[in-house]
Amino acid sequence: MRHEIVACLAHDDDLRTPAAHASLRRVLNRRVDGRVISIGGGPRRVHEALTNLNIIVSAGVDIAATAYRLPFRDTSIPAIHCEAVLEHLEFPEDAVREMFRVLRPGGLVFASTPFLQPYHGYPDHFQNFTLRGHTRLFERAGFAIVDAGTCVGPTFAVADVLANYAREALPGRIFSRACERLIRFSGRLFRLADLAVRDRTSSSNVCSSSFLLAEKPPASPSVE
Repeated sequence: MRHEIVACLAHDDDLRTPAAHASLRRVLNRRVDGRVISIGGGPRRVHEALTNLNIIVSAGVDIAATAYRLPFRDTSIPAIHCEAVLEHLEFPEDAVREMFRVLRPGGLVFASTPFLQPYHGYPDHFQNFTLRGHTRLFERAGFAIVDAGTCVGPTFAVADVLANYAREALPGRIFSRACERLIRFSGRLFRLADLAVRDRTSSSNVCSSSFLLAEKPPASPSVE
């Protein structure tokens, strides 16, 4: 528990629930079979096993391409990482179908997408997803859902919304920014509450983001 408390205060990436971490590790472990593509990755590399793909050319981006037209052959990629990306796509269904196309049979996708998060444009922000909406998006493309649930919990969601409210709604640039920083700093302490509620199934109803681990079904054996 002490390690979890330190991690919770250290970095937002460490706010992922244990279930989300476990699903992400399964995707990263597929590197032994080939490249693991991070759609929307960069400039920061979430893990050394990932090859970052983004629409911009910059440091930390390995492949410049759009999620709507992935530059890979059919059934050529063992696994995909897609974190905080689908909300920025006007047509996420098209992107998920592209993931399905390039994945090998039995290939995995780890996707994490906001539910209760304010607008954040890069380059735009079109929608957030409930956990059910998130899973159905992938199921409609042909994926089987291996696991799904809360990625970043409810307490972070509350602190994040309040901080954004302070920045966008309070008067005066200096005052509003000071309140935002105070809320974000204090919120790191209150986020410890997520350690107590994150494993409840109902936490996905008020979470900051949800995750899913989706599998492209293995190829059916041919019938002679």
